Amino acid sequence: MLHLGESDLRFIVETVATRRHDHGHVVDLIRDKEDLLEPMLQDPKISERLFREEKALVRVSPYLFFSVLLRRLRKELNKEAYIFEVDTKGKRVPIFEGVAVAEMLSEKNVCNYLAEMLSSFARTNSGDIYWEERGAWHKRRFSDIDMDDMIELARIMEPELRSGLYKRIADISLFLSGIFPEYTAHFAAPRRTMYSAKRTLKDYEQTGRRFYRVAALATDQAQWQPVLATLAEKFTLARLALTSLGDRYLKTRRRRFFQFSPES
Repeated sequence: MLHLGESDLRFIVETVATRRHDHGHVVDLIRDKEDLLEPMLQDPKISERLFREEKALVRVSPYLFFSVLLRRLRKELNKEAYIFEVDTKGKRVPIFEGVAVAEMLSEKNVCNYLAEMLSSFARTNSGDIYWEERGAWHKRRFSDIDMDDMIELARIMEPELRSGLYKRIADISLFLSGIFPEYTAHFAAPRRTMYSAKRTLKDYEQTGRRFYRVAALATDQAQWQPVLATLAEKFTLARLALTSLGDRYLKTRRRRFFQFSPES
């Protein structure tokens, strides 16, 4: 389901329905009607306006912004045989997965999930948590962009609360390896284990696949089970989609769109 606010709907209508003057009426007509909204989100006038007008980004939600970009990416990849992979050294390597990525993005629920996931990193959260374990009270500051924090939080939380944390761990793996591939190895924090090894791109892939699979089994939200299972199976394609999205549309402006950034 599309999660668009009133300002998003107004922006869409003003941008696409340029011959209409009753924009408020049109907003009422399309609200909660995905069959009408979907072709409007794919209209190139929306993405062009988002990149052309600085003030446009203030008016729309991150969710609308990424929803539009993912649909534009899907349309472009349908016409391209290859897609660029960005390795940890920043080198762009062409691989013939463009059509496969486009096919994955054509799954509406997967595309909507990725837009929601990306928008969740536009603002990150942190805070102190207290818990009792083995007769002693502990305190630790947790950040929802730190994978080790989320893994530890999943360990200490009640079982019924863990599915959302499993999903967040997988989302972190996908976000960092997809949007910041060249920074993944360099900026990854050491694991809090005896080995103190930094995570490689392969580590992020394995972690993402594992936790999307676990989240799919643990969630009580039936509509998300197939999406999470798809991301577990097609994690590499999802990562390539985000890498291509960042490479084509965000580039050096990633810090502008995400509160957290390893470029900081």
